[in-house]
Amino acid sequence: MRYLNRFTLAVVFGTGTLTVMAGAIIAPVLNVMRAGLGVDPARAGLIITTHSIFIAVLSPFVGVAIDRVGIRRLFILALVVYAAAGGSGLVIDSFWPLVASRAVLGLAASVLFISNTVLILNVFSGDRRNQVMGWRGSANALGAVAWPLVGGALGSVSWHLPFAVYLVGLPLAGVALFTIPEAHYQEAENQAEKDSVLEIFRSAPVLVAIYGLIFLSSLLLYSLVVFGPPLLEGIGITSPFGIGLFIAVMGAASGLTSFRYGRIKRRLSYRRLILLSLTLWTAGFLTLGRTGNTALIAVSLALFGIGQGMVSPACMVWVGEVSPVAFRGRISSLLGTFGFIGQFAAPVFFAPVVLRAGPQGVFTAAGAVCMALLVVLAAARSRYRS
Repeated sequence: MRYLNRFTLAVVFGTGTLTVMAGAIIAPVLNVMRAGLGVDPARAGLIITTHSIFIAVLSPFVGVAIDRVGIRRLFILALVVYAAAGGSGLVIDSFWPLVASRAVLGLAASVLFISNTVLILNVFSGDRRNQVMGWRGSANALGAVAWPLVGGALGSVSWHLPFAVYLVGLPLAGVALFTIPEAHYQEAENQAEKDSVLEIFRSAPVLVAIYGLIFLSSLLLYSLVVFGPPLLEGIGITSPFGIGLFIAVMGAASGLTSFRYGRIKRRLSYRRLILLSLTLWTAGFLTLGRTGNTALIAVSLALFGIGQGMVSPACMVWVGEVSPVAFRGRISSLLGTFGFIGQFAAPVFFAPVVLRAGPQGVFTAAGAVCMALLVVLAAARSRYRS
C-alpha cells in the first residue's frame, strides 16, 4: 500500500469536513436568509436540505464513476466544483438559483465523501486503517462544532458572507493536485470483470447490517438535531448559543471517541463494538425521555456521541474489509445513500410520536428501538467476529 504523508492526510481530513460544512456553515443564518430572499420557512429549509437529497440520490452513480475512472481526477474536480457552487451564494439573491447551486454542491460533496473514504480504504490496512478512519471521524466531528460558529460569526455581517467559506475548496484543490495519489489499481480492473455487485452482496450479507446501522445512526442523530431544541426550550434553554453548547457536547464526545477509534477497535470485535454503542444509545435516549435535568441531558448527549464516534468509522472500515478493491466506490457509496436517507427519515419517522407525546416521547421511542436491537443482537450468534 502507498504511504500518505502529513500534507496528504491534512487534505484528506480537511475535505472530510466539507460534507459536514455544506449545511452547517449556513444553518445559523437561515432565518436572516429567509427574510432576505422573501420566502417562507418551509422553502427556506430547502436551502439546507437540497444538497443532502442529491448526495443520497447521486452517491451510487458517483461510486461507479470512482471505480471506473479512479479517485484523483474526480477528487480534484469535485473540490473546484464545490468551491464554485457553494461560493456562488455570495452573489445569488434569488431563491431558485440558490437551490440549484445547492444541488450542484450536493454532487461535489458526494464525490468528496466517497473518494475520501475509498482513498483511506485503498491506501491503508489493518490497525493503521482503523486509526486513520478514526482520525477522519474526529475531524468531521470537530467540523460539526466549528463550522456553525464560523457561519454565525460571518452571518452577523451579511447572510451572504458564510458562503465565502466554500471557496476553501480552491486552495485544497491546489494542494490535492500535488499530494493526492491515484489509489486505483490494475488488479481492481481485472477483478471488476469477474464479479458483480450482486455477487458481492451474496458473499457478504453483513453489508445489509452495515447499511442498516449507518441508517439507524443517522436517524438517531437527526432525531436529536430536530427534537433536541424543543426539549431544551421546555426546560428554559432558548438561546441559540445555549442550545449550541449542548449540541457541541455531543460533537465533542463523538470526535474524541473517533480519535481513539484505532485503539478501541484493537480491543473490541465489531459485534462487541455495536453492542456497546447500542447500550450507550439506549441509556442516553431513555434518560432524555425521562429527565429535565440539564446535567443529565448533557451526559445523555455525550453517551450518544461516544457511540456515534465508534459506529461511523467502524461502518466505513467494515465495508472496506468485505468488498473487493474494484467495487469499493460502489459499495462505499451506499453508506452515503443510507446515511442521508436516515437524516431525512428522522422527522417523518418520529412525527406521529412527537404529536402525541412531545420530544421526550420521541427519545423514549428511540431508546426503545435501541433496546430492542440490543436484545436481538445480544441473543444472536454473529457470523462475523473480527
